[in-house]
Amino acid sequence: MKTTKEQKMVTVQTRIDAPLDLVWKLWTTPDDIRNWNNASEDWHTPRAENDLRTGGKFNYRMEAVKGTEGFDFTGVYDNVIPRERIEYTLGDGRKVSVLFSKSNGRTKIIENFEPEQINPVEMQHEGWQSILDNFKRYAEVKSALSNPPHITHQITPCLWFDHQAEEAANFYVSVFKNSRIARKSYYTREGFDIHGMKEGTVLTVDFQINGQPFTALNGGPAFSFNESFSLQVFCDTQQEIDYYWTRLTGDGGQESQCGWLKDRYGVSWQIVPSILPKLISDPSRAERVMKVLMQMKKLDIEKLKQA
Repeated sequence: MKTTKEQKMVTVQTRIDAPLDLVWKLWTTPDDIRNWNNASEDWHTPRAENDLRTGGKFNYRMEAVKGTEGFDFTGVYDNVIPRERIEYTLGDGRKVSVLFSKSNGRTKIIENFEPEQINPVEMQHEGWQSILDNFKRYAEVKSALSNPPHITHQITPCLWFDHQAEEAANFYVSVFKNSRIARKSYYTREGFDIHGMKEGTVLTVDFQINGQPFTALNGGPAFSFNESFSLQVFCDTQQEIDYYWTRLTGDGGQESQCGWLKDRYGVSWQIVPSILPKLISDPSRAERVMKVLMQMKKLDIEKLKQA
């Protein structure tokens, strides 16, 4: 198929969920070009050189992965306006322009190129668009990795109970000040053959302790708590330690070693003096503190300080 200079430019374009500064960097940096400059998995760019300035040259070596064919994609930059426009002339004399712009928080790229005279214009359009689409995917992954999503809510521990979720949540709220039940949800008929819970049974109870959210879940007897997960309560005074130790071990709870205990539901807690991290991180006394601590069940602040 022959073309003439009067033939219209071919246009491909895309919008990318990534900031303009990052898109520009990924488009122009050789290490990145090697990663995105291919129209399909059958091709790759093993080498890229890029002198990004007006009058500068570029050379991208594009090859079939199986090594059966390849070519150099070369050109000279006619005009470079950072984060706005790139214009260049290819080795065979054809003109190309690449326009960058912000668009509703995204980046828009428009490429205009003169088609060559051998392959159908439709095929060339498809090839250039495929490379651009590959760049879009690459840039959006890079953007996501460099800008992890902001967590709008705190991380919420979910505690799996057999059937005592509501009872346990009410108990914890009674133990700790500044605590409350936030909301409840209930099982419906849907999924009964899987969960076996009667319709109307409490499914979850969302509650807060000093602003920290928790979820108590009635999940059945499949899982139980063990010491691999525990909740730490840091206490400034011995009075606080005594209070939490007594409340949480009461009515069926169990004392353990080194400030650990299990409450009546099997949840493990650590009732810890606020000063303990400082004591055990002091090289001059850490060994003595640990020796005293290992002999205790409920921790004694004064004895730890005196170690």
